[in-house]
Amino acid sequence: MTKTKTAAPCGKESREPVVLSRAEHAISRRDVDPDALKVLYRLYRNGFTAYMVGGAVRDLLVGRTPKDFDVVTDAHPGQVKKLFSNCMLIGRRFRLAHIRFRGGKVIEVATFRKEPEPEMEPEHEARDPGEPEDLEAQGQAKHARTDNNSFGTPCEDAFRRDLTINALFYDISNFSIIDYVGGLEDIDQKRVCVIGNPHERYIEDPVRMWRVLRHAARLGFTIEGETARAIRLDRDLLCSCSGARLFEELNKDLSSGHVGPVFQALYDYGLLTVLFGKVGRALQETPGTWEALRRNLDVADARVRAGLPFPSEIVLSLLFWPWAEKVLSAGAGEGRDVHDALHDELQEAGLIVTIPKVMKASIVQTVTIVERMFIAMETGRMRWSLRKRSHYRDASFVFPLLFSGELSESPDPFGGMFREAHPSSSGPWNKKRSRWRGRRRRTGRGTGTGQTPSA
Repeated sequence: MTKTKTAAPCGKESREPVVLSRAEHAISRRDVDPDALKVLYRLYRNGFTAYMVGGAVRDLLVGRTPKDFDVVTDAHPGQVKKLFSNCMLIGRRFRLAHIRFRGGKVIEVATFRKEPEPEMEPEHEARDPGEPEDLEAQGQAKHARTDNNSFGTPCEDAFRRDLTINALFYDISNFSIIDYVGGLEDIDQKRVCVIGNPHERYIEDPVRMWRVLRHAARLGFTIEGETARAIRLDRDLLCSCSGARLFEELNKDLSSGHVGPVFQALYDYGLLTVLFGKVGRALQETPGTWEALRRNLDVADARVRAGLPFPSEIVLSLLFWPWAEKVLSAGAGEGRDVHDALHDELQEAGLIVTIPKVMKASIVQTVTIVERMFIAMETGRMRWSLRKRSHYRDASFVFPLLFSGELSESPDPFGGMFREAHPSSSGPWNKKRSRWRGRRRRTGRGTGTGQTPSA
């Protein structure tokens, strides 16, 4: 990849960007979503600057197919809405334009932004103590100051983004790539680097640590030294984040086809214990436990990449199993139901990721049935009434992966394994056909009349 200018060192501001002309990079408009091109061209032809930005530019440069195409422009949200009848404005603090197309596709358009300036107390003119304070006017003035400080230049917009590799612009006017932050060099070096001081950026938003690890894992990149060191020092900052927001980040990984590498990075940097409390500690500290889970996650990833479903609840059941196995092996205690005991223990496990109640209940039910399946394989006795439970199929799907590291596509994988291991045991496959036990009709002997002969 040839550069027309030398990029500044990682994290150092450079007002002069590196620009790659169309002949110097491999991005083709044929690889860009047609609806994203419509948005870019309409903005450009109406006199606005319009760039494709972020992950789409990064993915196209490394030869991957982008999942989303985002656009950034100098047009303000209201101006964008006037150009597109299929546009909806969202957000309160900073307005974004969502342009909707068929099939539920959304192209997000944002106005160039800059870091907000520190709010200053407004200087008030001398006021008669008896005069009422105009609170509404002050609120409008404060809102106007915030709005004026929100919009910025392309350079300012690039420097307020998280990672250098996600701050590249593709200019639709001349098909060039614009780099203010050294992202092209980092792509060449296959590394992930935070823009600015990593410690300060993690304090601003601790979730950036998760994003650093995710991008490095998915792309197979290394993590720049200071960016990596700050994660180890600042990982406890994640405890201050919203649990619901952390679940959103988790959900991005569960069905991505890269959950194994991402969780490997979380394990390597000690974030599993921070995010998942006792559940994560069981993975971090029990010898051999992580290695077994990683193999299972790789199987899940292979299935997802092959286009086959692997529900998020089942991935989490695999993640929670080592902890659940310890809890269940300790016993539910006198008078306590196994399911209720596990649910209560999960409530006290110290997770800072807020897993929805329905999903949490699914995990608990699945792992309790899996535990019963392990006992059945050892004893040859199985409570087949469990087949009536709604999560039996999930447990039957998970069990072979935990038991032998393999998946089965049969309708009841556990049933097949149990039948093979214990062919003589009772089960739904070898029950004799029950005979009809209705009242037998009495007939007279030799009369053929169906009446009882008289004495």
